[in-house]
Amino acid sequence: MKNLKLGISALALTVASTVFAQTTSNPWLIGVGAHGVNHAAAGGNVGNVFSTAFGGGDGGELYNINNFTITPPLSKLTVARNLNKYLVLDWQTSVGNVPNDRIGMGKEFFLMTGLGLQFKFNGLWNEDSWFDPYLRVGANYLRHDYSGVAFPLTDTNGTYYSGFSGEPFTQRRKDHFTVATGIGSNFWVTKNFGLGIQGDYVSTPTDKSDIANFWQASASLLFRFGNMDRDKDGILDKDDRCPDTPGLAEFQGCPDTDGDGVPDIDDQCPDVAGPVENNGCPWPDTDGDGVVDKDDACPDVAGPAENNGCPWPDTDGDGVLDKDDACPTVFGLAQYNGCPKPKSVTASEVEGELKNIYFDFDKATIKAESGPRLDAAATLIKTDGGNYLLEGQTDKKGAAAYNLDLSRRRAAAVVSALDARGVDVNSLKSIGVGEEKAVVPETASNEERQQDRKVVVRAIEDATEWATYKKNDVVAPKKAPAKKRK
Repeated sequence: MKNLKLGISALALTVASTVFAQTTSNPWLIGVGAHGVNHAAAGGNVGNVFSTAFGGGDGGELYNINNFTITPPLSKLTVARNLNKYLVLDWQTSVGNVPNDRIGMGKEFFLMTGLGLQFKFNGLWNEDSWFDPYLRVGANYLRHDYSGVAFPLTDTNGTYYSGFSGEPFTQRRKDHFTVATGIGSNFWVTKNFGLGIQGDYVSTPTDKSDIANFWQASASLLFRFGNMDRDKDGILDKDDRCPDTPGLAEFQGCPDTDGDGVPDIDDQCPDVAGPVENNGCPWPDTDGDGVVDKDDACPDVAGPAENNGCPWPDTDGDGVLDKDDACPTVFGLAQYNGCPKPKSVTASEVEGELKNIYFDFDKATIKAESGPRLDAAATLIKTDGGNYLLEGQTDKKGAAAYNLDLSRRRAAAVVSALDARGVDVNSLKSIGVGEEKAVVPETASNEERQQDRKVVVRAIEDATEWATYKKNDVVAPKKAPAKKRK
């Protein structure tokens, strides 16, 4: 009884002094259960072990339940730590009062405790699987008293032990070194609770005798625990980037003091909100113009956001910014949009330019040498801003209907030329009067009749008159009539 109490104390000491973990996701395991010891199935060498254990008429001594001495529950304790997803280091302790029926020895106090290494197969597919098989090898201290065994003897396997012929009486030891090899599996009912079974062959390699060798089978209730949350933020330490500081789940357990979406652990300015792309710091605005330096084309000089943080230029220095200056390279006045005060324009000035717009005989094509006149007329019309009627005229040579169409096309050609030079076509109206206002006789030379082939311009200041012209718009035909001049 005294020895059994000693064994139970050893179990308690093992629990109190050993802190190991079981899986990388749920670190600790403790198992409590019962075990059974079978000496009858053990043999002297490998061949004897397997022939004795698995041979025989009833499937061998190993499967005969009567050969097992089963101790009550709480006779085996397992505490384990996971090293990685494949390897587990464990400490296993078994106690009981166990006989050795193989040699007819009565019950003696039995205590075996030591370290073992498990190779977990489910690490190959899923270490958190409910099915958790493993191979195990262990080294143990065994307390089982054989000092009272009398020799010579023959065990139940027919092996004779003389104890003489120079063989030392090593089999009479109380304390043994054992090596355990076996297989087992855990079956997890929940993430934290399961059942475990294990079978080992335990040998005593230093005894120079196999009398103390045995098979051991055990079954245990298993409890996994050890996930910790030191900062009590609901994020387990294994998943918490800031395990000692309460934080938020979206930041893996780290706080975000300034609420800028960058956790403090990554935030270079944890107390001032800033964008993620600037590591949680606000963008600087050196010139204080409201445009941050990263977007400011002139970070040291204040300027509006519309101009990328740069001040608007005033090229001609007239106080009207280039963006608002109709004449950005010429000094002007604000009331004239940055242009010089315009001189007054009269219809006669415009007409003076356009009356020199010449056309070839029987053509609505403006002669190249009339280009400068068109440029000047366009400038005058844009400066004045009034409405102008362009009247096409021809000489007297040819049919009147043909000449009327030709005059319209000539007037329309001038409108197109002015449009190309920036004149608002809504301020222009083209008509044709044909040969109606020609002054040179038909019999005159071509050079003399040139003065009648022109476009005359007239300013229309009366709004009603202008509306009448615009309403009765005449569009010049794209093609001349079929009838040609002779």
